Order: sequence, then structure tokens, then C-alpha cells
Amino acid sequence: MSKSLLLSITTLCASIGWAQSPSPASAQSKLSVHWEELTAADFRDAIARAQSTCLLPFGIMEKHGPHLPLGNDLLNVRYVALNAAQQEYAIVFPEYYFGQIFEAKPQPGTVAYSRRLQLELLQETTDEMARNGCRKIIIVNGHGGNNSLLPYFAQTQLDTPHDYVVYVLGITAARKASRSTNRTPRRICMPVRAKRP
Repeated sequence: MSKSLLLSITTLCASIGWAQSPSPASAQSKLSVHWEELTAADFRDAIARAQSTCLLPFGIMEKHGPHLPLGNDLLNVRYVALNAAQQEYAIVFPEYYFGQIFEAKPQPGTVAYSRRLQLELLQETTDEMARNGCRKIIIVNGHGGNNSLLPYFAQTQLDTPHDYVVYVLGITAARKASRSTNRTPRRICMPVRAKRP
């Protein structure tokens, strides 16, 4: 191994350590909305500041013609969720693309999971979000193929008591409604709460 490579690795390790060192108190006062960027201690503060509200941006990985990236829906819904959380503080869960896309499964780059796995992953994810303090989980749908899956998932929440609420908000439906009425809809969501006995 050459000396320049060792020096580069040492410099890289030092800069990683410096980047991960605690920030001054003034920088700590601005909590990130990104779940994955929060420290464990900051996460507690973020849950309190968000009043236990967390957003789950729900996209998909599929072919969008020859001109758009495979993660187009994922990128768009993440952008919408992050902008909303900047306006009214909420914690935004990392990218989530485990939805319905069977019709495009044969296309290159499409990631299609079984319906059983889609529902199990979504249930486990919302349960884990709740275990971490999210009591109001807003699933923000950015893919038209999830327009049946997500309301069905929300309805299944009534089967078992939970100590959290699931809302389903579709940006695709909101976009369509605003085009047809030339105005932004006030609210398109399906709140579902399964109360404890």
C-alpha cells in the first residue's frame, strides 16, 4: 500500500470523525426533518416538536418512459413531504417504495414486491414508527398504483387496536383535483384510528 493512499485514508477518517462530532448548541437548535439525520437524543426532541406527527412518503420504482428516472414518483413525493415538513414541522421517514406496481413488473428497473410483503412491510413500518413515538402517521402517496392499496391498508388498521392514527394523503389525487377545479384542495385524506379496548 502506498504512502499517499494511507495518507488519503487517514485524512478521510479524520474528516468523517470531524463531520460526525457534535455541533455547537446554536446549530443543534434547528432540528432536521429527516428521520435519518437525527441523533437519538434529537429524535426525542423532534417527536415533541412535531407533536408526534410523522410523514411516510410513499413512492415506487418503475419505468416512466425514456425521459424520466425510475424513482420519479419517489423523488416527487419525498420533495413534497420535505417541503410540507419545513412549513409545519414533522419528521419525514426515509424513502419508501414498497408499493403496488405489478402492471410494470416486466419493465427494466421496476421493483415489484408481492401483495403480502407490501402489506406486511407497511404494517411493520407503521408499527415501528409508532414504537418510536409517531402517533399521527401520514402516508403521503406519490404513485397512482397505490390508490387502492393504501385505503385498503388504512381500513385494515381497524382490525387490531393501535395507539396511533394512520392518515392517507394522495398527492396524485390532489394534483388531479387542483387541475379540474383550478384550485388546491383543502384536504384529501382518509383518517383511520383503531381504538384500544
